[in-house]
Amino acid sequence: MIIFGGINVVEQQELTKMPQAAATAWSAVTELVGAKYKPVAYVGDQVVNGVNHVFIAEQTLMTSTPERRIVTIKVNVFEGKAEHLTIERIF
Repeated sequence: MIIFGGINVVEQQELTKMPQAAATAWSAVTELVGAKYKPVAYVGDQVVNGVNHVFIAEQTLMTSTPERRIVTIKVNVFEGKAEHLTIERIF
């Protein structure tokens, strides 16, 4: 296991084998409006006030001319409730 900035980086897995806790976190992303997200990779987790889960995803903005981007998404799960924290554009 590798740790960067407190984030435990997991060995890369197929997204069909995403850990259950990560899948629960991803559910918060599916509720966002204005863009669609497709997970590309589950990076890992960070134990804080709850657990932060970090993903790399393809973002498609719902505009008149849809824009595709690659972003990192951080989702916090605390007491069973998942909510997104940040979405940052990579490119």
